[in-house]
Order: sequence, then structure tokens, then C-alpha cells
Amino acid sequence: MNNYDWNNAFPDTPESFKNRVSATLNSLPDKKENDKMGNGKIYKKGSIKKKIIVGLVATMVIGTTVFAAGKVSSIISYSSSTPTYTTMPTVEQVKKDFKFNPKLVNKFDNGYTFANGCIVDNKGTDDKGNFAGKTKSLDFTYTKGNDELSLYMENGRLGERSKRETVITNYNGIDLYYYSYTDKFEPENYKMTEQDKKDKLSGKYVFSYGSDSDKEKISQVQGLNWMQDGINYSFLGSDSNISKDELVKMAQQVINIK
Repeated sequence: MNNYDWNNAFPDTPESFKNRVSATLNSLPDKKENDKMGNGKIYKKGSIKKKIIVGLVATMVIGTTVFAAGKVSSIISYSSSTPTYTTMPTVEQVKKDFKFNPKLVNKFDNGYTFANGCIVDNKGTDDKGNFAGKTKSLDFTYTKGNDELSLYMENGRLGERSKRETVITNYNGIDLYYYSYTDKFEPENYKMTEQDKKDKLSGKYVFSYGSDSDKEKISQVQGLNWMQDGINYSFLGSDSNISKDELVKMAQQVINIK
């Protein structure tokens, strides 16, 4: 499991929030392959927690249907390494599993095709660390050759949008938000240099750490999200070959589904 730099990932939140999320998330154990939930993207790379939370940080999304009194100030999300769906689920399956009805695409016009999908569990806590509710969300992986792209779907949205996100277009009355940042992955016991510290403060890199590799790796993360009929959709890619314009066209294809 990678240890992610959660403090830098939440630049506009109180320090108490950052500390609690960082401590909790980095202590979570990996889910095993026989768990009932599956992650369609990161289980292949051994970094389940990082991917899911990066998606949440980027979109600040979580379901609101089961939250109790008390404002949610932190979110913990997790799944296992075994996909829940290896073929596109039916509308009836999704309604049964999630109690909402997102628009489902088996293959996009640009060639990205459904590979697998997973159920993600989300838990919310308030600013005092008290339980504030839980929900489930849906995460699909699409592939095109060796390229992978994730589509995250959640019933509702909680919290303010990240300042990384900007509206790049409006389609049929729906704002499409785009974001990107550079992730710098370091070995688990790596010690930051003075230059690293400057890069972190300037926002040049978001640092993450883990035991997956003993080599440094720099990745470009990008995504696009929008809200339609109370459902939040978010594309997320790491070192993906897809362009911003293609992401917009894929979002339009989803929006156009009747």
C-alpha cells in the first residue's frame, strides 16, 4: 500500500482535517483478493487506496442519502483487489447494489471499452471524528490498448469543489470541470530533499510514497467531472494518452444517454 501525501492533497482544508485524514488513511490495511468488493483500476498496480482517494480529493464527492446529523469533514474510501463486475452490469443490478441509476456506457465512441468495475465503500466523519454516515459508489475501468481510464459514479456530492478544478465548457446546461496535477512517487523510505520541499510548497508536485517500486516515478494525473440528475460522474486517468478534448467528448456521450 502506498502512503500518500494527504496534507498536500487537501490544500484548502483545516489542519485538523488534514491530520485526521492522513493518519486514518495511511493506516488502512490492503483488502485481499477474496474480499467482496473490487477495484477495477489500481488493484493491477498495487495501490488501491491512493487511486480511490485521489478521485475523491479531485472531485470532493460522496453520497448524501445516508448521512446522519453533523457535517462530514473527512472521507475514508476503500475496496478490494477483486473486481465486482467483469462484464457491464445491467441497470437492474446497479439499482439493486447502489439504489441509484447512473448512465452506463459499455464502449465509448473513441474506443475506450469497459474492462471491469468495483463497489467502493465510503465512510464519513465529522470535525470531531464522530461517525457521520456511509455510502457506496461505483468505479468502472475502461481500456484502449494499454491505456486505462476510470469513471467514478456517486449518488450526490458533498463539500466544496477543489480549487484545482475549473469549468472548461458547458454542455446542455451542465458544467464540465477539468483538473490536472503532477504526482511524484518515491520509495517508501525516501527522505525529501530541500528541492522536494520547495516543489511541494509551490504545488509543482504532489508527493506519494510506497513499496511498489524502488525507483522514483513522475505521473500526470488528470480528470473531468460533472453533475447530472443528482449523480456525480468523474473521469480519472494517470499517465493516460487521452486528451482534454476527448474527455469532454466522452462526457458528452454519457450526458446524451436517454
